[in-house]
Amino acid sequence: MDTSFGTLSNEKIVEELNEVLQTDIDALGAYREAVAACEELEVREQLLQFKRDHERHISELEACVRRFGGQPVQSVDLKGYIQRGFTKVAGLIGTEACLRAMLNNEKLTNSVYAKHCQKAFPADVLDILRRGLNDEQRHFAWIDSAVRQRIWEQTSPVPIT
Repeated sequence: MDTSFGTLSNEKIVEELNEVLQTDIDALGAYREAVAACEELEVREQLLQFKRDHERHISELEACVRRFGGQPVQSVDLKGYIQRGFTKVAGLIGTEACLRAMLNNEKLTNSVYAKHCQKAFPADVLDILRRGLNDEQRHFAWIDSAVRQRIWEQTSPVPIT
């Protein structure tokens, strides 16, 4: 791991953090679609929690980008539109397809966080990235387990109000 702090300029820190931030912004859009698509209460509640994690990541990363003199990215990019669209279509098919789409999305998010946790950020920024990676690993593990256990066959739909 490259831990020599002096190697990253503020400009490079902003660039790298904006890459992670973009990934979280894109993931948030996919989670919105997944929450709307999944009818099973347990699945929806878990996806809502993961969505809140991404919202927290975005807030923390935006603060870091500003702290280093940068402007945080604000909008979904092409990859995010594709993720969101794929998740929406998968959700129309059913919970299984939706969770499989989210599993692929989490693979990407995990890889971005893991890559950035190896960079020479200041210690407090690395702490934020490592917490984010831990969240992403937890998201992936739960979705993977839910798919393997076919959780949608074992839980109740969200009550209609």
